[in-house]
Amino acid sequence: MRLRPRRTPDPEKLVTVNVDIGAKPTHQGPTRKVLLLEDRHDFQEVIRDYLISCSYQVTSVNSGIEGLRKVMNGGFDVILCDMMMPRMGGEMFYWAVTRARPATRHRFIFFTGHKNNPAIEFFFQRVKATVLFKPFKLATLDSAMNDMFRKLG
Repeated sequence: MRLRPRRTPDPEKLVTVNVDIGAKPTHQGPTRKVLLLEDRHDFQEVIRDYLISCSYQVTSVNSGIEGLRKVMNGGFDVILCDMMMPRMGGEMFYWAVTRARPATRHRFIFFTGHKNNPAIEFFFQRVKATVLFKPFKLATLDSAMNDMFRKLG
């Protein structure tokens, strides 16, 4: 049996997340429910594992269609949504969810790797979105979620 040489990973497919080992989760109190929409399994796994370590109850899905089914079956305290997903992207997902559940519009945190896309920027401005640009630190995600919960009361 002949072993194949290791291939260098494609830089476009690598996920970068800055993890601060000394960071302490700031979430306290009752368990909050998070819906995480991310089609890249590696990125989804890092975020999901971090949120679980912070005592959140996390439901992870790979597309907006799956996310829409989850939202219709139950409420979430926060929705973390990637903008670029197959079949139903973040913008279409947002409009579908907020049409069915208007109160959720303040519970979204978006993330994207497309910082200079005019269509995405227009959408973010239109809905006054909280946005994290990839790559981001997990402490930044934690801070964005705490800010959102503080605003919601």
